[in-house]
Amino acid sequence: MRDAFCSDPFFGNLHSNKNKYNLQMAIGNIFHAFQPKDKIFFVLFEKVTENLVAMSNDFNNGIKDFDLNDDSMLKLMSDYEHKNDELTHEIFVELGKNFITPFDREDIHTLATGLDDIADYIYASAKYIFLYKSPLMKAYADFSLLIHKACLEIQNAMKNLKGFKNMEQVKEACIKVNSIENIADDLLSNSMVELFETNDAINIIKISSVLNYLEVVTDKAEDVANTIENIMIKYA
Repeated sequence: MRDAFCSDPFFGNLHSNKNKYNLQMAIGNIFHAFQPKDKIFFVLFEKVTENLVAMSNDFNNGIKDFDLNDDSMLKLMSDYEHKNDELTHEIFVELGKNFITPFDREDIHTLATGLDDIADYIYASAKYIFLYKSPLMKAYADFSLLIHKACLEIQNAMKNLKGFKNMEQVKEACIKVNSIENIADDLLSNSMVELFETNDAINIIKISSVLNYLEVVTDKAEDVANTIENIMIKYA
């Protein structure tokens, strides 16, 4: 009976069509597995930059009325830093799961690590102001504003990097981050000169440590801008 079905042209064509369908499905599944997951990486990077903008904004506002006996701002910065760690971990997990990425895997890793460093050093700045009971200087507020501006420019760069369509805006944002870092260098130098004129050894140690942490945040922002520029050069 089976031979009779196989020899029948109708059943033979039906069997052949079924095999073709299964083959097409298999090829489709393989193709889908290797399709680039652009959206997930850009979505995660946008979440990271949103977190950094919110963190730097609250840090900028909080530093103006920082109560050395109240650890609420320190706890808030810690929450932001932990959220950034979680998002960075998600990026690394997706990096391990996906065969094809929107740009080089090494660049994704470097970019994610650089963004996480910004959050780490903002938190460290807040922590040492609180732990050292460091006398507040005007430079702290100046630095916090520069940090917030740098985070806004990084967010702008990441939004325009998506799809590699608005490269001029990406380039402009990265240039602004580099300029902010240069301003921060000058601010550190001038603040240190002012600090050494106080002749208060203990406060010099405390404040200079905090100032260096704050300046490192802008260095890390510049590192991120440089990474974005490298990606832009490769793929634009």
